[in-house]
Amino acid sequence: MSRVWLVRHGESLLNAAGRMQGWADAPLTSRGIALALARGRMLAAAGIGFDAAWSADGIRHRETARHLLAGAGAGVVAREDSRWREMCFGALEGARTRRFGRLIVAHGELRPALEELAERDPSAEHPDAVVQRSRAALAAAAQSGEEVLVVTSGITKLLLLDALEADLSHLDAGPPHLSLSTVTLEKRGGAWRVDRAVRDTL
Repeated sequence: MSRVWLVRHGESLLNAAGRMQGWADAPLTSRGIALALARGRMLAAAGIGFDAAWSADGIRHRETARHLLAGAGAGVVAREDSRWREMCFGALEGARTRRFGRLIVAHGELRPALEELAERDPSAEHPDAVVQRSRAALAAAAQSGEEVLVVTSGITKLLLLDALEADLSHLDAGPPHLSLSTVTLEKRGGAWRVDRAVRDTL
């Protein structure tokens, strides 16, 4: 059995400025660093020790993984995998997040809003492509250890969990920074099971 911990990155400078951040990138704020360290300490206190770690290739992902692992006292270094990147938002990259919020409100749900964004903007990534690459990255991560950390982004995480038929009905907004989700790969049969979907506590 392999358990993968999907963690959204910590607060970045673009998050703090209220800007869209898909393939656009920025380092963590001091708050983001402090919360990543605290999340690592919380996991260590619960007896969770990572034997492998991965992150998307953005600076916010790498910094989150580094500080979380330091807080956890883990003796592993996170490997980068670009398949864990956030969805590319095309022309909305760097725009005010309220523009994206209006698009979601107009559709009532996240997935249709993302599909329309991709249809009208060829530079934006289609959600199906995000699911395809993140599922492949998840399979690779599960083969790397028994307790595996993955630092990714909010929309990528939501799309993957939805594809794995996770119950996301408790969410009324995007996943908080450093929120936890766990996905277990059963060795017998190779089936995925979502044990925890976007939670702040253990």
